Parts: sequence; C-alpha cells; structure tokens
Amino acid sequence: MLTSFFRYLYGYVRVRLTGYSPERFLNLCKAHHIEIWDLQNQGGCYEMNVSIRDFRRLKPLRRKTKAHLLVTERQGLPFFLHRYRNRKMFVAGILLCIAFLYTMSLFIWNIHIEGNYSRTTNVILDYLESEHIVHGMKKSQVDCKEIQSMIRIQFPDIIWVSAEIKGTRLLIRIRENMDSMPVTEEAKSEEPQDITAAREGIITSVLVRSGVSQIQVGDEVEQGQLLVQGRIDILNDSGEVVGYQYTAADADVYARTTYTYYDEFVLSHEVRHPTGKKRHGFYAKLGQKTLSLNLKPNFERFSALNTEYPLKLTENFYLPLAFGTTLYEEYEIYTESYSRAEAEAIAKENLEEFQENLIQKGVQIIENNVKIEVGTNTCIAVGTIIAVEEIGSSAPAEILESPSPPSQEEK
Repeated sequence: MLTSFFRYLYGYVRVRLTGYSPERFLNLCKAHHIEIWDLQNQGGCYEMNVSIRDFRRLKPLRRKTKAHLLVTERQGLPFFLHRYRNRKMFVAGILLCIAFLYTMSLFIWNIHIEGNYSRTTNVILDYLESEHIVHGMKKSQVDCKEIQSMIRIQFPDIIWVSAEIKGTRLLIRIRENMDSMPVTEEAKSEEPQDITAAREGIITSVLVRSGVSQIQVGDEVEQGQLLVQGRIDILNDSGEVVGYQYTAADADVYARTTYTYYDEFVLSHEVRHPTGKKRHGFYAKLGQKTLSLNLKPNFERFSALNTEYPLKLTENFYLPLAFGTTLYEEYEIYTESYSRAEAEAIAKENLEEFQENLIQKGVQIIENNVKIEVGTNTCIAVGTIIAVEEIGSSAPAEILESPSPPSQEEK
C-alpha cells in the first residue's frame, strides 16, 4: 500500500518493449538496479511499469540492445498536475481539501468508551467534559496518562483504564471491579458484628460459624431482632462475667417468610395504530450543532426515528460532520379493552416477573397463593407468596464496658 502510494506520488509510465532481444534488455535493467513491476508478456512484446526517474536511464540500454520502447500510459501525480495545469481553481481546490483533511486530523472527533457495564457511557463522557476532555479538542492537548488517572480517582470501582489516540479517535478502555461489593463486606467483617433479621419469619435452619446464637429452629422473629450475637461473655469459675470477647458473627440463618403481593391495572388502554403515512427528512450535524434540512410533517400525532451516518475517511479518521435521515410515521390512538384471557396473561406475566426478581436474590419460593380476578374495569392479582430465604443481616455489635473485678470484701 505504501509502495503504491509513493509510486503514484513520483509518477510512472507503462511502456511496451519490442526488438531483437528483449530478454537482454531486461537483464541489463536488473544489473543497473532499475525497478520494473507488473511485467507482462503480450506475445511478440513485453509491457511493464517503470518510474519516471528510471525511464530516463533506459536510453543507453535501449541503444545497446537495439530495443524499441513505446509509452502507452502515464500515471501519477506529476502527470495529473501537468494535465490540469491551466485549471488553477481545480488544483487549488485539491490543495485546500488536502489542507482541510490535515487540519481535521489534528483534532479529536470521536471519544469511544468500551468495557463499561455499571457506568454508562454518558456518565463517563459528562465527567470528561467537566474536565475539558471534549470532542473537537486538539490531540496535542490530550494527556492519556492524565485521563487514566482522573477516571480511576473519580470512579473507584474502575480498576483499570487505558487511553490512546488512534487517528482522530480517543479510545478509552476500562475494566470494572465486578466483585467490589463482596470485597467491601469482607473488609468490614474484621470489626465486631451481630447478625439481625432482615425480615420477619419462622426460623427453619441455623448454622453458626462464629458468635452466639440467640434463636432456635421454629422461633418466630421480627425484623431487626438479634439472631447471632458477636459478643461472647468470658466467665470465671463462679460463672460470673469477667470480660467480653468480640468477633464478627458469621452464620447462615434461613426462615420461612411471607410476601404480600398486589397488582392492579385497568382493562382499558390506549393503542397506537399507524395510518401508513410517512415522511422522510434529512439533517446535517457539524460538531455539536445540528442543521435540519426539512420541516416537521403536518401530522397530528407521529413518531420520529433518526438514523445517523458519521463521516469518516478510515476506521479511525472521523470527521466532525455527520448526515442523518429522520423517518416520521403518523399514528392514531384508539382506546381498547383487554379481554379476560389477555388480562389474565398480563397479570401472570407481572407475577412471574415479581417471582423471578425474588429468585435472583436467592429466595426459594415454596407456595404461591395469589389469585387473579378480572372485573368489569380492572384486573386484580392479590395474595401471598411463601418462601424460604436467608434473613441474616450484619449490624455493628454493641460494645460494653468490661465489668469491674470483685472487691476483697466480696471475696
């Protein structure tokens, strides 16, 4: 690719070689380091490409071998400029275009972020904009190492950042710490902690690894009730408390819990019906400014769908110019009513979504006592869901003062 570019830049000719001994001529070209490419045997002659500079060196070789050379094509920038030497405005336009493209290549026209999951692209772009890292800034003003440092400081859950410039694009690759929450809990577990009930329920199983259990299987507990104590009493031979030892309570406490479910929606609802009428519009976008090339249609109600085509010369050479189309579709609104079967299907779908959210949280559903009733105007789903789940929740342990040692008289 680069070789072809320089050949076009310096110019070359395609010549037809005839004569008594063309093979000898070609051997002499090789001996004199004259570059020849795209050599083809055309029956009684040879055709080949040679640069303008080497073409001038062929004259003594041609005389020595009594070969005949005929120029069939002239290619390259020198011939192009010579051909249009009298069209000054055309040449000036080409030079201005080259200057424009070179100037545009000095700026950042696209900031691309990848690898983000919990942080949206807009959130990161807004932060970069607050730090004056924006589309249209000069590439010479971009400090990739500084950008990497700023993002890591602003977003602690991002553990790795890579920023690099490719063409007119600023590519930012990030990696988030998906295990940040468990690490936080583990760090806190070194401090004295109790385990309390996150929900009310009936205890079904208790497995204590550290701490003192305050409940048994079958006990009914309320929300916030102490389940496992992180304070351990130290007793003397008389059974008196002489001190306390604190630990981070660790246990698996499962309970039978009840969720109250209620869902109600009206049967009548609005539905959009397309009329089939459509209008197409166009717009141009230069930087952050948008120029609309059309007027909105005279539809009473319509939806608009934009499709944008950014202008780029290569994969990474983006220009601050984009073109787009807008599709306007007219629609009318009608009021319809769900049938009994449709209403029941919607209610069941909502219930399944509710249960799926519980299952994703580790809740095991054992009973579903929800009933669906379809009335004249509304559909109501009401009832309870019985489940088994872990209800333990960490809470700071209460720190007590150590009891005073008994006096000599008490002894």
